[in-house]
Amino acid sequence: MAGRHPDIETMAAGNPGQYGMDPAQSATPSAQLQAQLIHALATIAILGALTFNLFLCFVNTRIMPVSESHVMMCEILLIGCAFLVAFDRRLDIYLILALFVSYMLLLFALRGVADIKSLRDVFIPVAFYFAGAKIQNVRLADRLVALSVSIVLVIALFEYFLLETYLDFFNVLGYYMARGTVSPEDTFGQTRGLFISGIRPEPRSLLPFLGQHRVSSVFLEPVSAGNFGAIIYAWALFRGGMRFRFPVMAAALAFTVLADARFGFFTCIVMTLGLPFYRFVPKVVWLVLPFLMLAVIAAYGLTIGAEGGPNDVAGRLKVTAAILIDLDLSVVLGSTATSIFTADSGFAYTLTSFGIFGFIGLWAALIFAPLKDAKAWSFHSMIVIYLLLLMLISNSFFSIKTAALMWFILGTADRVDWTGVQAVEKLEKAASRLRRTTASV
Repeated sequence: MAGRHPDIETMAAGNPGQYGMDPAQSATPSAQLQAQLIHALATIAILGALTFNLFLCFVNTRIMPVSESHVMMCEILLIGCAFLVAFDRRLDIYLILALFVSYMLLLFALRGVADIKSLRDVFIPVAFYFAGAKIQNVRLADRLVALSVSIVLVIALFEYFLLETYLDFFNVLGYYMARGTVSPEDTFGQTRGLFISGIRPEPRSLLPFLGQHRVSSVFLEPVSAGNFGAIIYAWALFRGGMRFRFPVMAAALAFTVLADARFGFFTCIVMTLGLPFYRFVPKVVWLVLPFLMLAVIAAYGLTIGAEGGPNDVAGRLKVTAAILIDLDLSVVLGSTATSIFTADSGFAYTLTSFGIFGFIGLWAALIFAPLKDAKAWSFHSMIVIYLLLLMLISNSFFSIKTAALMWFILGTADRVDWTGVQAVEKLEKAASRLRRTTASV
């Protein structure tokens, strides 16, 4: 291939995708077509997961009413696309799915009721993680991150500066009412506007001069915008050789601030401060940490008799504590369902959905996921921190809006040879400088 550095050609000859290059560059025509189709399908699944709620909101506002069934259908199609990308001859994905589904069917039989949402909650990480692990293409991951950030930032600025025009096309409140997520009682009869958390009743925490409007962008609610900002920031922080790395990082912080997402901003700080220490923390510490946190929060609830609290971190901890001390042993074991509202506590939601043994199994699968290169552990650790902190206040980490891209890039990071990626990027930079020097002579 003319114009490429010969050393790059040699390094990428085996599996170019693992070195951050397009596999189709050194493949047969049929393999090129297959790689292009897989990449296109992955792109559709990830960008579709990011934007389908915005699309349905537009449809509900300007074309026809939508319902929760439309949302479910979109999610099924997107998860199906991810599974089509992920499935191959490796047995690991099939064994994981078989084990998980068998375990959940046992719980459903014991409870006497099926909870399809709990199946979907785990299908999302399995499908998108293994899709990234199969493709193993750093540049595809970088492109998806950059494109996602661009879409989110453009819509965020549109919403912030042209709110009334935005609502003419995307009546967010009407969309959530059509889905049944919000009732007229919650909105005091209002049928047009932002999501109920789109306006902060108290002054902003981040840059108060921006006003009380919390920008939601494509996510339609500000919590997910903040979560997404933390995920994107983590990838840009990790990917030293990424093109437009610092603009991507700045954009992630920008829409995190526009959303007044205290959690997202705080998580970015924690992940940055932890960079020098990730390689020194044993995996067993990460394994036991959520269950140690559960024990401490439950003890806290027993001590103070928690009954919930305000909408801040301390209040959410009290909510979790109140839920935990009210749970029966059968609910903790997973054999009995509960009617307690747990969406404001990721710990409580995960525990009641999957039981303690399911929680341990899912968390252990994340912590001990095989890594091709030790460098991947830095990004893996940042995602673990993100999940641990988010579980304190919400179950939104299961949402496909933010989870699809997160699990895809995590799967990519875990299965890529980062030593090869860095070497190729250095050689490409050297080749680029050489071409510029030659052209100027």
